Amino acid sequence: MHRMKFLSPALVTGASGFVGGHLVEALARQNVKVKLLVRSTSKLPFKPTTNMEICYGDVTDLESLRKAMKGVKVVYHLAGILRGSNFSSYRSVNAEGTRKVCQAAAENKVKRLVYVSSLSAAGPSTEKGPIDETTVPKPVSFYGQTKLMGEEIALSYKKHYPVTVLRPGAVYGPRETDIFEYFKMVAGGLVVIGGADTQKISFVYVDDLVDAILLAAHSKKAEGKSYFVSDGQSYHWGDITAYIGKALNKSYVTLKLPLGLVKMVASAGDFIANLTGKSILPPIVSSDKMKEAQVPGWACKNTKLRQELGFKPKVGIEAGIQKTVEAYRTAGWIR
Repeated sequence: MHRMKFLSPALVTGASGFVGGHLVEALARQNVKVKLLVRSTSKLPFKPTTNMEICYGDVTDLESLRKAMKGVKVVYHLAGILRGSNFSSYRSVNAEGTRKVCQAAAENKVKRLVYVSSLSAAGPSTEKGPIDETTVPKPVSFYGQTKLMGEEIALSYKKHYPVTVLRPGAVYGPRETDIFEYFKMVAGGLVVIGGADTQKISFVYVDDLVDAILLAAHSKKAEGKSYFVSDGQSYHWGDITAYIGKALNKSYVTLKLPLGLVKMVASAGDFIANLTGKSILPPIVSSDKMKEAQVPGWACKNTKLRQELGFKPKVGIEAGIQKTVEAYRTAGWIR
């Protein structure tokens, strides 16, 4: 990383999010001036340093984006919503928000844009094994469909500036809150799995994803291209749970629920959330997420990223889970 000449100033959208926060910190460590696009209601998960400038705004608000983009050379677009009440709430942020980011970037003549999408945009892997960049996208959830729309919008701006799209698998690490639900279950001694224990899933540790984002932003080869990001392996949830148990030094019982039951619970939860505006279930249980639970897997290859950009994941799954557990303990999230 240290041999790279970093583009500066940079703008990070979604800077208060899990991956965005880690990216901001990595850029600041490289003495890059970073502008953080955050909503006024967002809390930053770290202390801002002198290299960081906070820009209040939202990807759905073009005026705030125009202000934040002034003087920016590179845009890291990570803002998006993982859950919404319906398709249009996903589309307004993940697709139309991306259009506004790209438009403001074009007006301000930025030099580079990296769009962090998701494996969900490509759709699930099959029984045959992990997918790669030649696979025709078939997203199954509103989230995946609107992230794919975002990719197409971002790439349509490549006449204004070079664009690269990244599609990470499941991202984990310190401060992550969704896969954290699994850590919490293992810590509590009871792991409830909803029919998805046969799925094979690709993971990437957050620092490795940050490396991939920085490689993509500073490589000529990456211009106009899309890449999957993972540690190159695929795992069953059972494997992951076992690694978490080992890292926590905890024994646990696994309870498998029929998928039909989980779907009923998710639908009821959605109904209550739409009625009251409050979610009563953990974020990983919703009807949209259920669509992602009913497929053979979420596994992708990282061959293209390795061969073209020299990506080398540094953190294997066991070490990554160990680091994540330590960070959760330090933060007091688990005992």
